[in-house]
Amino acid sequence: MSRRAGLALLGLPALSLRSAQAQTDAFPSRPMRFFVPVAAGGSADAQARLVAQRLSERWGQGVVVENRPGANGVVAAQAFLQAPPDGHTIYATPSGPIAINPHLYRRLPYDPFRDFAFASLISVIPLVLVAHPSLPANTLQEFLALSRRQGDALAHASAGIGTPSHLTIAMTRAMGQGGNPTHVPFGGSAPALTSLVSGHTMAMWDAAVSAAPFVRDNRLKAIAVAHPTRLTLLPDVPTTAEQGVPELLSATWMSLCAHAATPPDRVRRLSAEVDRILSQPDLRELLASQGAIVRGGTPEEFATFARAESEKWGRLVRETGASMD
Repeated sequence: MSRRAGLALLGLPALSLRSAQAQTDAFPSRPMRFFVPVAAGGSADAQARLVAQRLSERWGQGVVVENRPGANGVVAAQAFLQAPPDGHTIYATPSGPIAINPHLYRRLPYDPFRDFAFASLISVIPLVLVAHPSLPANTLQEFLALSRRQGDALAHASAGIGTPSHLTIAMTRAMGQGGNPTHVPFGGSAPALTSLVSGHTMAMWDAAVSAAPFVRDNRLKAIAVAHPTRLTLLPDVPTTAEQGVPELLSATWMSLCAHAATPPDRVRRLSAEVDRILSQPDLRELLASQGAIVRGGTPEEFATFARAESEKWGRLVRETGASMD
């Protein structure tokens, strides 16, 4: 055997190992799945599909969105955590399953701060105070005074027990601002808005994207946006800060999480790619038109944000005594 042939043979194992390592490090190496804990058609589902489509275009791999509604996100979370922790299965979730569920359920089958790797905060979706047109209040201060005056005679709808729309009522009460209205929970934003339009309830905090169509056709009136700045979707609606209550801030948000055991470099790659997607002007404009404010950032920044949100909503869950067990 020649010396050259011998060296070639000696090099074969190293080359094979490098090739195998390259294949192992390739990510994504097959189609990805987004488990979304809400039904198709809502804001969270729409945002998940937008990001999934852009990821698929950039990576050349399909990204399948699977809606797994049920139990405030628990059904989707369990399915997500049963998948291999290799970054190809992602939990595309709004804020509730991360920031509210751990305080709402006494026996939750997951711990977001133990079981999730926080990859990307896509957007924040501020809540808007909307009311039936007959309600004799047109500003936030007028509404809060009316709420204190009427007490439980004022029926306040929400998307369900423990949702941001419910807990924002508690937020105003904890601040000594909002009186003690009667809380009427529904099984989602749509039936709550139907009740509000019909006059069976009189007010509600809801995501801007859901409430805006009813405001535009004058079936409801918008009183305040619970955010420091006005929204592109409802530019004429003043903020809580503009109306003298700057601490009254409330929003849901949309995010992507991987399994906690996912290799950190894959989580970072996903995060960086989503940041690039969120920097695209057309996508930013599209999200703004849906009442969302684009965020992005590093996994560490998202984790810090999620912990702060969990602490805030946890205090409000305790204040209301809300529980799903």
